Amino acid sequence: MKSATVFKALIGVLLLGLGACETTQDRMNTWVGSTDSHLLATWGAPDRKAKTGGGINVVTYKTKGKNACHKTFAIDADHRIIDANTNCR
Repeated sequence: MKSATVFKALIGVLLLGLGACETTQDRMNTWVGSTDSHLLATWGAPDRKAKTGGGINVVTYKTKGKNACHKTFAIDADHRIIDANTNCR
């Protein structure tokens, strides 16, 4: 009986640890719903800006170096972030 309790506790700890593994995409997704002004105040000027149809603006931040990657946000006409994507790990 004691080994079953220990086993259950071990499984609980492992599941808790797996739940704590937050990816870069998870952190990016927390920006959805925020404003572009908040993003700009936090991240600074983007490396690239583009306008798409329907009043959607796309801003991209680039990292340089060995693990170079992009972080891209789509912003609607009301200045709200509606999507966030990255190829960063």
